[in-house]
Amino acid sequence: MINKKVLAMCLSPDRGGLELYFLKFVDYYIQKDTEVHVACSKKSYITNNISKNKLECRPHGFFNNLINFLIIRRYIIKNKIDLIHVSWSKDLFLAALLKTFSPRDVKIIFYRQMKIPRSKKDLIHRIIYKKIDLFLVITKKLYQEACAFLPIDKSRVHILPYGIKRPPKNNKITKQKFFSKYNMNTSIFSVGIFSRIEEQKGQHLVLDAIKQSRHDIQLFIIGHCMDNNYRKSLIESTSRYNLTKFVKFIEFVDSPMSFMPFFDLIILPTYEETFGLTVAEAMLMQVPVIGSNVGGVPEIINHGHNGLLFKTKNHHDLQEKIDSIIEKKEMRQKFVDNGVKFINEKYDYNSHYIHFEKIISRYQ
Repeated sequence: MINKKVLAMCLSPDRGGLELYFLKFVDYYIQKDTEVHVACSKKSYITNNISKNKLECRPHGFFNNLINFLIIRRYIIKNKIDLIHVSWSKDLFLAALLKTFSPRDVKIIFYRQMKIPRSKKDLIHRIIYKKIDLFLVITKKLYQEACAFLPIDKSRVHILPYGIKRPPKNNKITKQKFFSKYNMNTSIFSVGIFSRIEEQKGQHLVLDAIKQSRHDIQLFIIGHCMDNNYRKSLIESTSRYNLTKFVKFIEFVDSPMSFMPFFDLIILPTYEETFGLTVAEAMLMQVPVIGSNVGGVPEIINHGHNGLLFKTKNHHDLQEKIDSIIEKKEMRQKFVDNGVKFINEKYDYNSHYIHFEKIISRYQ
């Protein structure tokens, strides 16, 4: 139980895994009767899904941050905020300003879910990270990156595994209705990709692999488009490979886990992935998975036990892994059984928050 007043801050304009987690975090503590306030950007996905204790701010930017600083500082004082929970790294500068110039003893908790690509030990980052009271990371690999690349005391860095739960059953969504809507055949082996559409997410690798496959395969590419030129190139490849009737592009969907059981296989073909939430969610929904052998994905997929890993950026290896999944029914079932057991043990939703509260208890 958190017995302090929390300001959950995320000014991100996007709608992806980070934003979905943020909304789940807020909802969980609202349900627990914790006093949670939310600072978010106007007209953002997060703003549209928050109904109370909401402070709408200007979009990210240096001058907007100064205005946001004045607005949020006043809000912190008025509502006697004790903790600032930060999810988006671009909000850290603003959080550091608020801690420095607030008359209250405000603590900053940062939950880092994205990889740390380079060293950040310059003067500005030293000032910012000195203000962070608790730095939480989602994987062991990210913990190593934080200790190596950031000017922060290791004693303040802790691993907080993600928490995942099954969504409420939605009887309005059925596989038959979903496939009929997109004129797809439920009897053909179907693959789903759930991620933003941009090159580093690797959707093109799956197209190349399907082109080479020994089997007929349908592919659903589901996610918000971040790069229109890349999406156009995917469509062109689909046409060139004569796969147009076998591939569908679908915009971002709420509750992606609700759609996962419609597929025979979920693939995460990314070039780089800090965690790999998609494969963890698919395991919980009892769907076989293949993931790129990179970042935090191998912390979830135990190759040959609960899924398969393929060589990053190698569509030939991916094609062989896809075909082996199709051809070996017993192996698919083994992955399903082992996958759901692993997620329930390692990434239980309620255990995530119990662990979180134990970590922050020393700061209350």
